[in-house]
Amino acid sequence: MFGIGFSELILIFIVALLVLGPKRLPEVAKTLGRFYREIKSTVDEVKEVIVEEPKTQHYTPPIEEKLSQVDELEEELDKEIKKEKKKEEKTEEPKREKISFKKKQGESIDESGT
Repeated sequence: MFGIGFSELILIFIVALLVLGPKRLPEVAKTLGRFYREIKSTVDEVKEVIVEEPKTQHYTPPIEEKLSQVDELEEELDKEIKKEKKKEEKTEEPKREKISFKKKQGESIDESGT
């Protein structure tokens, strides 16, 4: 740990005990422990980002991105065209009534045309 031996660590502890006193020493030790954990976790996160991120990211040149987008749009367009064709096939022609101008038996045409 930072190149400090056991005897130096005991010397630092004795000096801290004399300077801070027995009442404040536990509080300072807890605070230093939290600070050390935060620094260590931050350093670990930075290492992970620096080491792992380049492995996961793949650079795609802009022309290849554009071509892949064009391919996707082409596929979507083909799907839409097929849907429209199916809709046209499913729609039935409207049924038409047969209109006849022949007189049915017993009916007469008025002069007014009705």
